[in-house]
Formats: sequence, structure tokens, C-alpha cells
Amino acid sequence: MKIAVIDHVGNHGGGSRVVRLLLPALMKLDPELEMTYYGNPAAIRREGIESEFAAAGIRVLALDSLRLRNSPILGSGYLKRAIELIQTQLFSKFPWLPVRLSGNVTREISCRVKGYDIAFYPWPFLLKFPELSCPSVGLFHDFNYKYYFGGSFVFSPSQRAQLEEEMPAWLERSIPVVSTKFMATELQSFYPTVTRPPHVVHLAPLSVNQVDRTQAREAVRQFGITTQYLLYPTHLCSHKNIGPLIAAFALLRQQGRELALVLTGAGTDEVRGYANAFGVRLDKQCGEVRGLGYVTNHQMDCLIQCAAVMVSSSLYEAGNGPGLDGWGRGIPVAMSNIPAFLEHIHVSGVKAKVFDPRSPEDIADKIASILDNPERARADAASSLEALGRLTWEQTAEAYLKVFKNAVHHTAG
Repeated sequence: MKIAVIDHVGNHGGGSRVVRLLLPALMKLDPELEMTYYGNPAAIRREGIESEFAAAGIRVLALDSLRLRNSPILGSGYLKRAIELIQTQLFSKFPWLPVRLSGNVTREISCRVKGYDIAFYPWPFLLKFPELSCPSVGLFHDFNYKYYFGGSFVFSPSQRAQLEEEMPAWLERSIPVVSTKFMATELQSFYPTVTRPPHVVHLAPLSVNQVDRTQAREAVRQFGITTQYLLYPTHLCSHKNIGPLIAAFALLRQQGRELALVLTGAGTDEVRGYANAFGVRLDKQCGEVRGLGYVTNHQMDCLIQCAAVMVSSSLYEAGNGPGLDGWGRGIPVAMSNIPAFLEHIHVSGVKAKVFDPRSPEDIADKIASILDNPERARADAASSLEALGRLTWEQTAEAYLKVFKNAVHHTAG
């Protein structure tokens, strides 16, 4: 089977980690597969996946239509955005222009992705559906553009309009996959006319590389972190709900705890300083709230392995990435009581302290119960590690390969 993987965004964090774990698992499961990864050149550089995928037998090709707006010589985000606007609003209307100039990603995919048995889109959003001769499978992460969570919207007005316009076509013409039963109900709730029910394929742990304990501690010290810490891999979108967690952390500090709150992910390097009931009193040089920005995969592994508690205070997710990181490493987990997170407990048998994400007091109480009862926390973490050990990337890959084969069979039939 020849598979084209089309990853036009190459999301920071969990999205890229899913791709980095799923695709090699597919190749290991069936070495006869021929797989080509068509990616965003900026994401390919950022994640360093070319050599990693080459070792797994996956060919990596950058999408030419994304080269101009993602050129490393464009240091300014404003300049990149200006080029993107010119391409989408003007140049993309001229089909005779080369795609490197027009930035027309859909046209490039339609022209370039030929001779494959299946096209797989790990994030089929903000992209007009490309017309291909083979069936398409999309991993529909979540539908947060359908909600307002407070603060800034997750997507801009133009992006939301684009999503609303394009999503019906995607769900009509592709085979949808989601990572939790909750997200399957969301898809069917928002798009009740969808004829193909979504396939639910639960994800295995996103952090699988064990690091030597001494090496991990040294990597953490290089960030200037010398105390116990809570770790929240996140970004600054409103649904990540960082504010109540900061207020909860301030309560924990007021109790006399020598503790740090570590945030990782795009944009978090701006969040450094001292927590109080209002937020973070910013101080770039020091403080107990440490925003590290987007870290390398190795650094992420080290931070997870040395964390006192993995935390996610999110309001809306497809699944609990930080929780999977913690459970997969035997680290205690504290998390929001949202449906997608609770599903992990019911499906995988893992354990976590569950809190009301709108209540700093409840968040602080649940984290304190982990810190104050280390033996119980270690036992719960060990139990979760054992439970999650039964969910592997080989199993996840098997489920995806079944979806792919069924799609090819039905098309051929």
C-alpha cells in the first residue's frame, strides 16, 4: 500500500508528536508499506523529522506552496503573515502562477499527490479539500472553533469562517477518525448529516523515550529549575485555561511549598515571574512560574520524567496529552473533569486527581493531595503506568491500518 501523509501545518506539541510516533509504528507494523510525508517546511526544520523518518523508511518532501511564507530568512512574524495574506487573498486566484509563488496548497496537493492508495491528513483543518484519485482519511482533532471559552478566540474570524465553509466538504468526502468517543459525539452533534460515522482510535502515550535519570535531572537544571515542579505542556489559547491553574499555584505557594510551575509550548516563554490571585507578576529574570517556550523532544522527555505532577487544566480537548505523558512515565496526574479526560480513566484504567477547572481552590486541593501523600501518589502512578502499558503504538497503528485497508477495499469494490 502506498500512503501519502499530508501535514500542511505541522502543529506544535502534541500534533507533531502523534505524527512522529504513529508513522514509524505503521512502517514497523507493515514494512511493505510505501509512505511519503508531505509537510510544512518550517515544521520539518523545527521537529528535525527528516532523518528520523528516513530511518523508518519514510520519504519526506516539503510542500513548495508553503516555502515562501515559511522561509527562515523571514525573521518577522508580521512579514510572514503579510506574505500569507497576499498569497491567499491575491496570488492564489491565478491558477497559472507557480504554487511556490501563489501559495495554493490545495492545488499543489491535487497536482503532486498521485499514484497513492490512500491520503492521510493528521490535521485536516484550514485547507480546502484536495481532489485526489485515492480515498482520504482525516484525523479530526477537535472542534474548538465551535466554542467561545473566554478571552481571545482560538481562531481569527477569517479562520473560523474558512473552517465553517470547508468542514462539511471534508466530512462528506473523507473518512473521519477521532481519538476519543467524546470527540465522536462532538462531530456527530455539530455535523448530524455526516453519512460516515467516525472511527474512534485511542492514542498510545505521546512520550515513549526513557531518559537516564541523571541525564534528565541535568537537563532540567539547565533550565534553572532546582525545586519540585508542576508541568503543564500547553500553549496560550484560551481553552487551555491557564489562569485558574496560576491562581491555584499561588495558593499552593502561600501554603509554604517550595514549588515551581513549568509551562512549555509555543508562546509560553513570555510567562515568567511570580504567581498571585491576579495572574503572573512578570519577571523575565526569575520567579516560580517558568515558561520555557517550545522545547526539543529530548528536553520534553526530561521535563516529564522529573516532574512532581503532570497537570492539565484545559476546558476542551480531544484527549489528555499531558496525562498520557505522565501515565506513560509513572508520573502522578492532576486534570480537569472534562469528558475527554475522564474517558481515559474509563477506557484505559488509569488514575488521576480530578478537579473543577474553573476553581483554583479545587485545583490546589487536588494537587496538594498528590504532594502530601507521596506513597499513595506513587502507587497510583505505578498502577497507571501498568494500565497504560496495555495501550501501545502498535495497537494504534493496527487500528489506523485497518481503516486505511477498508477505505482502499471499498474504493476498489
